[in-house]
Amino acid sequence: MALSLPALAAGCFALWLLSRRLSLYMQHRRFQQLHECRPPPALPQYDTILGIDLMLENFRSWKADQLLDRMQSRFQRVGNTYSAKLAGQRITFTVEPENIKAIFADQFNDFDIGYIRRRAIEPSIGDMLLTADGSRWHQQRAMLRPAFNRQQYSDFAFYERDIDELIRAIPCDGSTIDLAPLFHIHALNLASRLLFDEPMATLNPDFPASSNRIIEALRRVNRGTEHRLRMGRLLPFMPRDRAYDADCRVSHEYGDMIVQKALSYKKSLSSSGVEGDEETEGRYVFLRQLAKEVDDPVELRNQLLGMQMAGSETTAGLLTTCLSLLSDRPGSWAKLRKEALELGVPTSEGVRSFVSLNHFVNEVLRLYPVVPIYGRMANKDTTLPRGGGPDGNSRVFIPKGSTAMITAYSLHRRADIWGDDSHEFRPERWQSMKPKNWSYLPFSAGPRVCIGREY
Repeated sequence: MALSLPALAAGCFALWLLSRRLSLYMQHRRFQQLHECRPPPALPQYDTILGIDLMLENFRSWKADQLLDRMQSRFQRVGNTYSAKLAGQRITFTVEPENIKAIFADQFNDFDIGYIRRRAIEPSIGDMLLTADGSRWHQQRAMLRPAFNRQQYSDFAFYERDIDELIRAIPCDGSTIDLAPLFHIHALNLASRLLFDEPMATLNPDFPASSNRIIEALRRVNRGTEHRLRMGRLLPFMPRDRAYDADCRVSHEYGDMIVQKALSYKKSLSSSGVEGDEETEGRYVFLRQLAKEVDDPVELRNQLLGMQMAGSETTAGLLTTCLSLLSDRPGSWAKLRKEALELGVPTSEGVRSFVSLNHFVNEVLRLYPVVPIYGRMANKDTTLPRGGGPDGNSRVFIPKGSTAMITAYSLHRRADIWGDDSHEFRPERWQSMKPKNWSYLPFSAGPRVCIGREY
């Protein structure tokens, strides 16, 4: 019986696919034997092919604001390194310091941010440091590093105006107030002045919409980007969010306007033959200095929006958590207030010696890290040093294209590292405890450590 052309083509494709799969399987097997890899324990799942059950469980936990606690319970149940299927991909989850050191430092070149994160973030901030890999990342990191020199942010007088405005916005009559929105606006204004020397509120006369519209659009863009990140590999199957697209356009228009100001300022300096930045009395202005190195307005906009998003969101989140915890701990509040009054006018040296405050913030970042989960995608077949085999001491195989997930939230609550009271908020632990290497990740670690951590 003669085969039709479509049937023959389908058969050839199936044979090619089968041979490719077999070849990849043999390649992986040889690699694992060569490096003495053993599989880590697997999370028990009903759906071991696509991992739809885990995806639905994560979604329900996220809706109930319990996702991080649920992830921690899995580590307690399965082990400090385990594998699971999620959206068709096998992911290796780990809170093992040796594995974290491998991913973030020793085998840094084996792992990338990856296309999944890039695809989720690029509509909002485009190609910039937070989405770059390889030589592009090295280039951008070197370009941006001078902007985050500690000396640029050690002048506390610079922050005074924004802090005064924040304090004035808080009622003094004892009424209840939600501080989170105020902290969000405060962090945006502060980041804006640091990045391009203008608070958000001064943008009203030049922008054809109110500052509130810009701030709300930026906030919705951040929330929408977080949702896109959670979708992972399923993002292409999401229906198009036209409201998110519209908010991204508002964000881009806002960024374009600021960039044009910086480029015009650069042009005026060039035409007048003046060097430097006399108007800001020698203070480093991120965008103006970056414009000296970059002429592309889109790249300038991407770096600006990315730095503003990262700086404002993390700062607002940390402030909100700190004040929430202090509101339930009058003793801590009284102690910090007493030491602050003794300190007098704050200086960078004084704040670094403000022991109780540093212990308090360290403990906040331990229990409630501003970035609770880190993901890295292997750019080639590689390994992790621990977690495989029955005793967990063998190497774990990480195939090219698969993801390793580090959960700082769970790492910071390991009882064998932090003690039996690891779930308790106790700043006093920092008086005598120095975290083991790679067991405390408030700002990531390794070459990709947060570039703005001093800020």
